[in-house]
Amino acid sequence: MAFPAAWSTEYLEDTSHRRIVLEHYDREQLQLRRYLLFLGLDDETGREIVQEVFLKLHEHVIAGRDQSNLRAWLYRVAHNLARNSQAAFHAARTGALSDLPDGLEIPSAARTVEEELLAREQAVRLSRAMEELSAAQRECLVLRAQGLKYREIADVLNLSTSTVGENIQRGLETLKEIL
Repeated sequence: MAFPAAWSTEYLEDTSHRRIVLEHYDREQLQLRRYLLFLGLDDETGREIVQEVFLKLHEHVIAGRDQSNLRAWLYRVAHNLARNSQAAFHAARTGALSDLPDGLEIPSAARTVEEELLAREQAVRLSRAMEELSAAQRECLVLRAQGLKYREIADVLNLSTSTVGENIQRGLETLKEIL
């Protein structure tokens, strides 16, 4: 039995849409959750926002909108949803890098107890040093640590590329002084 040509095309388009969403999900969902934790959201709210981000990505792709920089688009949507969530619930908690749940820590190679202790001390020092930065510097540095390029960070935070560069440079200089 042959299917109408329109069905085949529809199915292929749906499959390509699904593939785009799933590929981005596989690559970005953990990093997005870490970013949301950094912004001060709890793990459960972060998971919900990540789900919402990928639902919006699915709608975005199906609508045939611009797909040239979906990674920055994902971070921008996550950033906006996080800010909306914080405004709606008056979130007072600010996330620290050391507050990541155990399930989100980057697995380390076998370390000695001494190496683990040193790593935790360094993480605490870095977290305290990050608190000394301006919010813009912190956000730029965290996004850069997630692997985003300056242009992508600018898109996410709605800043100019030169402002992103300044925030990163000044943030790194401040961290060097503190650490």
